[in-house]
Amino acid sequence: RDSIWERFKAATSVINKKYQAHFEGIKAEFAANLQAKEALCVEVEEIADKQDIKDANQWNSLSKQIEQIQAKWRTIGFASRKDNQKIYDRFRAACDKFYARKREFFLAVKDGMDENIAKKEALIAQAEELKLSVDWKKTTDQFISLQKQWKEVGPVPRKKSDQLWKRFRAACDEFFASRDANAKPEN
Repeated sequence: RDSIWERFKAATSVINKKYQAHFEGIKAEFAANLQAKEALCVEVEEIADKQDIKDANQWNSLSKQIEQIQAKWRTIGFASRKDNQKIYDRFRAACDKFYARKREFFLAVKDGMDENIAKKEALIAQAEELKLSVDWKKTTDQFISLQKQWKEVGPVPRKKSDQLWKRFRAACDEFFASRDANAKPEN
C-alpha cells in the first residue's frame, strides 16, 4: 500500500509541477503582452499629445505612424483577463484623442477654405463690375489692388481654385484688353 501511495504521490507531483509551470508560463506571457501593450499606449499618447503639428502632411504622417502601431497592437497576444480591457480602453482613448484632434484641424482648414472661397468670389464680383469701366486710370489702379488682394487670400480647394481663377482672370483680361484697344497711340 505504501509503495502504491508513493508512486501515486510522485506521479501527481510531476503532473502538478507541469500544471503549475504551464500556468506560470501563461502568466509570464500575459505580463509580457501587457508590458508591450503599455509601451504602445505610451507611443500613441505621445503622438496624441503632440502640440506642434502645423500642416496636413504632418497629420497624415502621424496617422500612418498610428496605423503602424495599431497593426503592431494586433500582433500582440492578450493580457490577463483583469488587465486586458483596461489596457485596450487606454489604447483606444489615445487613438481617439489623436483622431479627434486631426478632425478638428481639418474642419478648421475646411472652414478657412470656405471663407477664402467667399473672399475670392467677392473679388470676382468687384472685378466683373469694373470690367466695363472706361475710367482707365482709376479702374486700372482698382484692378491692381484687386489682384494684390487675390494673392493675399489664402488657399481654396483645388476643385474650385481653377474655376475661380479663370473667372477673375477673364474679368481682368476683358478690362485690360478694352483699355489697350482704346489707348491713345503715342506720336
